[in-house]
Amino acid sequence: MNRFANCRVIPTLVFLVAASAAAQKTAPSVQEVLILARAHVAATFATLPDVFCDEKISSSELHNGKVKRVMTLDSLLTVRKSGSGDEKLTEGREIHLVDGKPAQKNKKYDLPYTFNGGFGLLFNSFLSSAYDQCNTYRIAAEEASEVNLIGLEVSRKLNAKQTAGCETYLGSAVHTFWLDPATYEIQRIETRAQLPDGSRGFKSITGRNDFAMVQFGPKSYLLPASVRVIETREPDSSQQYLFEAHYSNCHKFAASTSILSDPIEVSH
Repeated sequence: MNRFANCRVIPTLVFLVAASAAAQKTAPSVQEVLILARAHVAATFATLPDVFCDEKISSSELHNGKVKRVMTLDSLLTVRKSGSGDEKLTEGREIHLVDGKPAQKNKKYDLPYTFNGGFGLLFNSFLSSAYDQCNTYRIAAEEASEVNLIGLEVSRKLNAKQTAGCETYLGSAVHTFWLDPATYEIQRIETRAQLPDGSRGFKSITGRNDFAMVQFGPKSYLLPASVRVIETREPDSSQQYLFEAHYSNCHKFAASTSILSDPIEVSH
């Protein structure tokens, strides 16, 4: 009888050992997360082709939560790698529609509020090692909406603006990079900042960049799917500016050539 009792104990012991081993598995350190996230960004950038995407922008000025002025642009966005060797992308756009109507050739359009470089933020961002002398890093507290992601929080060091290469009006910005724990791909970037007095009259800024997988032939890339930025004036002011951009139908640039076997006749 005791022999059978011992047999029943063995599966229980195996379960307890496995549970104990799982509990002892430690979460990755800040430095490990930073290294792996940077490695993914570098690997992506190394093979990322120049691309073009459909871009739809909505820019608004709001008072007391009501829209005072709004403007929309439908454009073809071109994104190319910088030739400097840095992980930077340059953006250009060909505007097709303004507020749903054909754009006028060579006319300059002024949006209520503009946020530049949103598409390339994944690469030219505070996550870059170029800003190590400016930043502090820590694992962000888990949020209910991000239970399956790792949050890496990046913030400027106190008095970082006095350090060469750290000059920026977003001196108190905090960027949170939400990462897939299996691949360390960046799924979302969230930004919040309190601006110093005199910074264009604004007091705070919040932003969010979401990414989606795009297939280019046999390879896939995480590219921006949307950007949303809100800037607010004094805390007791009702004035806000909202910028939203959505990207779709992204393709890589392609060129084709034809070789003519027969000589070309030139008439005189």
